[in-house]
Amino acid sequence: MSNFKEILITEFLTSRNWKLKRSGNLFNYYTPPESLELPLGFELEIPKYSKERPGFDNFIKQIINEITPLLKNEANQDDLNILFSREHSILKYRIFDADNKDGTISLQKHIESLDVFKKVLSQAVTFATTKKPIFGDAKFEVESYLNRCRSLQTEKGSYVTKIEIPKDVIYSTINKINTKTINNKLFDVIEYIEEEIFNSNQKLEVTENYIQDVSDLLNYELFHSIKDLYFKPAVNNIEFQLSSVDRFRRVETERVQKRIPYFNKYLREVKKLLLDVVPLEAVGYVKRLASPAPLHSKKNEVIIDAEIANSVETIKIILNSEEYLEAIEAHKNEWPIKVRGQARQGKTMLYLKELEHFEIIRK
Repeated sequence: MSNFKEILITEFLTSRNWKLKRSGNLFNYYTPPESLELPLGFELEIPKYSKERPGFDNFIKQIINEITPLLKNEANQDDLNILFSREHSILKYRIFDADNKDGTISLQKHIESLDVFKKVLSQAVTFATTKKPIFGDAKFEVESYLNRCRSLQTEKGSYVTKIEIPKDVIYSTINKINTKTINNKLFDVIEYIEEEIFNSNQKLEVTENYIQDVSDLLNYELFHSIKDLYFKPAVNNIEFQLSSVDRFRRVETERVQKRIPYFNKYLREVKKLLLDVVPLEAVGYVKRLASPAPLHSKKNEVIIDAEIANSVETIKIILNSEEYLEAIEAHKNEWPIKVRGQARQGKTMLYLKELEHFEIIRK
């Protein structure tokens, strides 16, 4: 049984604009794209796999050695060994700031970048699954996707992180989604941010029409996590790559720090508008009860902590006397509370101005 698969090799070549020139009994012959500027008459021989003819894997290993230099920065030999043997994708981000030229990175920046990139992947899964612009919930899908990811050996060239992601379908009780769809959605968003926020001199006007126009790309939590990938570890330059047998995508972002203040302002405007049009539904636990006279007041304040869109948010709600007494009981018994309503952003927490639903989930 061969480790390499002929169909994956031919799909990789044709997706990179190699052309099948002729086919013989033992080999297919491919000509390269003009962009590679190879000598006239250059042909790449790809053997046809047959159980009766040994040596297929060894021949492919020689081909990998031959074409790797031609691909420049797209893929190295380790990448091609993966892409030619299984239908997986390779996701890579490369930090190329001045202090990373030798391929090293400070420990703190390394930890912060990995932690934030995990959040980027989580939010990409949530957005692709729920299609919500804010407050999406896809815990099962996020966990399933992350469990499929494998960290690959790093490579030379500034600081590089590589992840192998199998082509697979994630099933849940309400949805099913392909990992390939998630990967491409993430790169659609990265490309949009690079073009419209990092490299554009025009200020985006955030209106309801704008939200509608970019609904296929806009997710507040995903945008915020991508911003944090630069902001938290203080990174200025990142190159993203997504490689599969049928496609190669690359986005290079440079001198980003100067655009972070604008990005933050943009995110505040987006969130403010989304909070006006998207109801918040959350399940959390009582953090604080604050009412001097719950039996005589219709504005009893309760603070809860809830996990929303893969992060913990603090939410303030105002309850009537009957609801407040229920909240006291929930706090005492450590029962979760389910709330729904129109949210507003305060300095330190979300505030449900219009509480539409209040429910104690008794265990």
